[in-house]
Amino acid sequence: MSGATLISRGILIGGSVGILAALAGFSDSLPKSFGLGMAAGFLAGLTLSLRQNKKPAARMTEKHDEQD
Repeated sequence: MSGATLISRGILIGGSVGILAALAGFSDSLPKSFGLGMAAGFLAGLTLSLRQNKKPAARMTEKHDEQD
């Protein structure tokens, strides 16, 4: 997945969670909780995007038999 896809997905999910939190009574203001959820979703999507772009360290995938 590309970075833009992960970030936009994070924003949408974060905004939805913010709305649900406001409807459940965790916040007094629906727009404020929606904005906070979107900001948190943006940061989550950005983190996933950066973690996905990192290359894993080179590891040996083949096991060699020990010689006696």
